[in-house]
Amino acid sequence: MADPSLFRRFASATGRAIGAARRFTANVLFLLFLLVVMLVLFSGPGTLVVPDGAALVLRPEGAIVEQQAQRSPLAPLLEDNDVAAETPVRDLLEALKRARDDARIRLVVLDLDHLDQASPAHLEAIGAGLTAVKVAGKEVIATGNYFSQPQYYLASFANAVYMHPMGQVLLQGYGAYQSYFRAALEKLKVNVHVFRVGTYKEAVEPFTRDDMSAEAREANETLVAELWRAYTQTVGTNRQLEPGAIDTYVSGFAERLEQVGGDMARLALEAGLVDELLNHDEARARLITKVGEADGGDYRHIDHRDYLNATHLPTLPGAGDEVGVIIAAGVIQMGEAPRGTVGADTLTELIRAARLDPGIRAAVLRVDSPGGSAFASELIRQELELLQLAGKPLVVSMAGAAASGGYWISATADEIWAAPTTITGSIGIFGILPTFEESLAALGINRDGVGSTPMAGAMDPLSAMTDMTARIVQANVENGYRQFLTLVARGRDMVPEAVDAIGQGRVWTGQQAHTRGLVDHLGGLDDAIKAAAERAGLAEYEIRYIEKPLSTRDQLFAQLAENLGFSTTQASTGLLTQLHSAVRAGAAALARMNDPGHVYLMCEQCSALR
Repeated sequence: MADPSLFRRFASATGRAIGAARRFTANVLFLLFLLVVMLVLFSGPGTLVVPDGAALVLRPEGAIVEQQAQRSPLAPLLEDNDVAAETPVRDLLEALKRARDDARIRLVVLDLDHLDQASPAHLEAIGAGLTAVKVAGKEVIATGNYFSQPQYYLASFANAVYMHPMGQVLLQGYGAYQSYFRAALEKLKVNVHVFRVGTYKEAVEPFTRDDMSAEAREANETLVAELWRAYTQTVGTNRQLEPGAIDTYVSGFAERLEQVGGDMARLALEAGLVDELLNHDEARARLITKVGEADGGDYRHIDHRDYLNATHLPTLPGAGDEVGVIIAAGVIQMGEAPRGTVGADTLTELIRAARLDPGIRAAVLRVDSPGGSAFASELIRQELELLQLAGKPLVVSMAGAAASGGYWISATADEIWAAPTTITGSIGIFGILPTFEESLAALGINRDGVGSTPMAGAMDPLSAMTDMTARIVQANVENGYRQFLTLVARGRDMVPEAVDAIGQGRVWTGQQAHTRGLVDHLGGLDDAIKAAAERAGLAEYEIRYIEKPLSTRDQLFAQLAENLGFSTTQASTGLLTQLHSAVRAGAAALARMNDPGHVYLMCEQCSALR
């Protein structure tokens, strides 16, 4: 019979050997991984050189945004396409500004095939940048397989538009559409309790109606008509078309398409929307004749991202007086939030840093937000007011949207600038509390209990809404609206009654808001920065963007992804991918509804009009 102790000693020795081998293998693999990482980090793409006489290629991907949303640091390395691509508008504008006076750049090429969406105000700003390039004597060429509405707006600024012979120019106009859930909620026996102030405050209508109210329809019709008027006027002027030509093209599209045998490219050419129909090789050959041929047979060019890196000149903090630019982009919510969303704690920390920094003499708040939490909005506004009380001028620059909570945080600034097509206003407020007592009852689940006061369990979403709770929330909402009116009246030097007349949740374009006194001046971010510098008495100054820095880990992975050549703005494609992204975005939006009083300053349509 075998000795049990001998067997145990053998098994123990074998286990130790396996463990040692496992640890040795893991250590070797870890060291190899570190070696690869170090090699990649320190053997990047090398020094970027701007070729003489080259074309600067603007190639926006996905949505043009004010601030790129912060992604998982591993997303580029794992080629995670589940996050929609985004291109910061600042990059496009800065590339155009540098190219304007750069003798090495002969022309600008617009490659717009991967641009999905952009707000009218962002398109307007880029269009102004393209115009400045042309004024400087440089040609702009637009090339594409097809042109969607936002793509064509930018293409219209080009000296020449080349499109593929199988392409199309699809202009549809602006619309304001959303889904309504009242019938579905009734079937699910979910009771949605809504409390609001503002005749036009339609953010709650999807939960209370099956269609758009007459008041919302009136406001939205006016808004989309104004945006479309601005679009057609700009495009028509750029392309030197007869007045009304764009409306004729859109309204008679089907009939005119039938007349040309269904050939969309020919229709666009005959309508004067494109200059030539060229396939990829023909367009490339045409560009080679303008800027010369590079290695590999392509035309000599540099992508706008590489161009920014190649021409970057770092500025030393504290080298002189500065105007600080703080970005408030996304839905406003309580707490901390990554870039691309407005967290009250995160943004107030940045504002406080600008207030305490002696080198920053004035501040510009760049707002691109449809609003959100009422409490978070007030926390941000209070911090902005402290900056002003510290003697530093505050100027607001409105981007694509600065509505509801976005207008709340802007209301008491020293000066407000907006683009003519900025979507702003929406001075109104609402509260929303869903309860699920009937849903549970349908499943045979009933809720009962006792409390020490009538308020105990008042906000329980699994119990029925009490009359006391309803009265409390409604009173809170009405008080919030009075506060909103008072803030706007104080900041805009108006009386509350006058603000109420243009409030009631009504949404305005920047042009309309300027006429009604909600905005001081029409212009872009550069105009607002100059205004802030003038208020601070600065003749010479630097511009510093005040943003929460990326963590060391995020910087490491971002550098690793860049050196490996992974795109950080890879577009999601396919209907299922887009649907999945939309569902996730909706869930994320619900998660951001974290106002402690369940009271919100939100413009639902403001983010949709892009």
